[in-house]
Order: sequence, then structure tokens, then C-alpha cells
Amino acid sequence: MFTTQNSHRLPSELEVMPFILRLMEFIGLWGPPGQIVRFLAAFGWGTMIILFPKAVLGIGSDRFDAIAKGIAEFILEGSLFVATAIFASKRIAFERLIDGLKEIFQRATNGPHSNDCYDLLLRQNLSINKFVKGYTIYCCFGPFVFCVPSLAASHFRYWTHSGNQSEPLIFELPMEQEFYGLQIRTNFLHYHIFVLLSLFAYFVCAYFLLVKVSVHFIMIQYSSSTYRLVALRIRKMTESKEVTQSELVDIVELHRLAYRCSTLVEQICHLPLALEFLTCILFRCLTMFYVSNNIDFNLVNVMVLFWLSLLETFGYSYLGSKLTEQADEVGAAIYDLPWFEHSVELQRYYRLMLQRVQRPTGITGAKFFVVQLATFGSVVQMSYSYYLVLKEALTMI
Repeated sequence: MFTTQNSHRLPSELEVMPFILRLMEFIGLWGPPGQIVRFLAAFGWGTMIILFPKAVLGIGSDRFDAIAKGIAEFILEGSLFVATAIFASKRIAFERLIDGLKEIFQRATNGPHSNDCYDLLLRQNLSINKFVKGYTIYCCFGPFVFCVPSLAASHFRYWTHSGNQSEPLIFELPMEQEFYGLQIRTNFLHYHIFVLLSLFAYFVCAYFLLVKVSVHFIMIQYSSSTYRLVALRIRKMTESKEVTQSELVDIVELHRLAYRCSTLVEQICHLPLALEFLTCILFRCLTMFYVSNNIDFNLVNVMVLFWLSLLETFGYSYLGSKLTEQADEVGAAIYDLPWFEHSVELQRYYRLMLQRVQRPTGITGAKFFVVQLATFGSVVQMSYSYYLVLKEALTMI
């Protein structure tokens, strides 16, 4: 458990993900528990506009490539909603994590070598703020970018279509689906009703994506930084002429808190990350099949989702590897100490940290695999292999 230190308050520039917490409070995932109704309302809207019609009413096409695109979209959107729901159910663990990070930052910036720790945390928060603001801008414009190509293509076809042509006028949809009995592919009014309602649902998806990706990325990055702080304190201690028991006890406690935070991050992230990696494999496989058979206006939407899924998976893999490396760096810093010259009492504290370092530290996917860069490479290879198998199987039909 973490203890709240009220004697010191973090400066504003070292606050733990303040912007993201405000975004979460707006949607009801932070702040008073009663505000969860906002999240439930947004979740219900996205489900009824996107997920339910695809799952119950169908794709609305008998072409293999359109079916593959529709299933890929359903998998991607479904995993987003499920992952967000899982995160919402982990609120108690997330609150403990925030409290733990605050305590670590307070200890690091108010103890020995506080200036070095302050500089490290400040640089990290500045980088995080740049990422979050850039990603927020992307998510704000993403729904428009997603709808504009199909809307522009549909209007071009409508205004240039001659009524005596034998082929019917077919509108381009942002996503392949049916929509509660409306003729969204052939009726001009029905099509615009669908696009308008879908646009609001896409904003819900973008908001969920912003919260999901930002929170998970920042949690893993903060967990890595806690181990960097511990390694920094150890190396700074070796530069001093004398190692004091009080300083060493403080470092041991800091390491304990860092390990506790990484455990909470694993508890919060392991199911969403397993879902993300599985989704990436299936989505890449289906979208590669679609792209190999179609070059049209829908290609823009497909590639937006394709690269978004790929980069998100790569981000998790990179940060997972970084967390493991930073945790191992603590062990390396301890081994570099001239511990054999110190008293038996001090060596006992070194042994406590070494025992903790020997436990594997990292992020897993549902406890089945470790999230790291090597895992990302395996995902890319598996998705391409499944694509080749799918393409060959459908060629034989």
C-alpha cells in the first residue's frame, strides 16, 4: 500500500498526467463516481451506432473483400470498446497507481540529489505533454478525415450520375455495415442520416482511443521512470564519499514503491494489451486481403486504421522493452557498488534490492507473453502468414 505524504506537494510541472486526468473526468472515468453515467452513455451510443448493426444486421455485402473489411472494422472497434470497459473496471488499481507515482515523485524530489531527480521528471513530463497534445489534435480531426473521402466520393457520384444509366447509384460508406433498415447505400437522405450519426459515434471512438492509448503509454513510461530514479539515486550515492544507512533505506523504499507501481501497471494493462496484439494480427491480415483486391476511396479509411493499429502495437512493444531495461538497470547499478567494502548491515539492504531485481519485471499480455519489441516482430510475421493462408484459401473456393 502507498502512504500519502501531505508535507510536500508536487509542483505543477511534475504533476502525474494532469491533462489526461481532466479528459478522463470529462468522460466520467475520473472524479466523482457518479459521473460514470457519462461513460456509459458514450459507450452505449458507440455500441448502437457501430457495433450492434455490424454484429446483428450484418455487413450488407456478399463480396469477400467487403466482408473482410467489415469484419476487420468490427474487430478493431470492438477491441477498443472492450479495452476501454476493462480499463474502467480497473479504477481502484488506477487510483492506487496515481497515488504511488505521486509518492515516488515526492520522495525523489525532496530527498538527496533532488535536483537531478527533478530534472529527469521535468524532461519526461515535457515529452509526455507534447505527445498527448499532438495525439489529441490527431484524434480531434481523425473522425473528419475518416468520413470526408467516402462523403466526397458519394457526392461526386450523386451530382455526376445520369438518371438513365443502367447501373444503380451506390454511395461509399465510411464503414461496411447495415443500419436499422435504412437504405444507406442507395438513398441520398438515408445516407446522410447515417453519416451524421456515425460521425458522432466516431468522435466517441476517437475519445476512447485518446484515453486508452495515452493512459497506457504514460503508465508504462512512468513506471520505467521510477526505476530510472532508483538507478540514478544509487549511482549518485556511489559518487559520495560515505554511504549512510538513512539514504540507503530511502532508496530501498523507493525501489519497493517502483516495483509496486509496475505491478499495478501490469494488473491494469495485461488484458487490454493481449487484446490489442490479437486484434493487430487479425486486423492486419484482413486489411491486407482487402487492399490486395481493392484500390478505391475506401483505401484511405483502411490505411488510417491499418497504420493506427500497427503504430499503437509498436508503441506498447517499445515501452514494454524500455520498462524491462530500466528495471534491469537498477540491478546493474547495485552490482557496480563497492558493496563488499560496506558493513554487513548495509549489505543486508543491498540484498533486499537484489532479491527484488531478480523477479522478472515487465508487461505481459494476459500472462501469456511478454510485451517487447521481439513480440512486435512476431505479430507482423504472423499477420502476414495468416494473410497468405487466407488469400490461398479464398482462391481455391
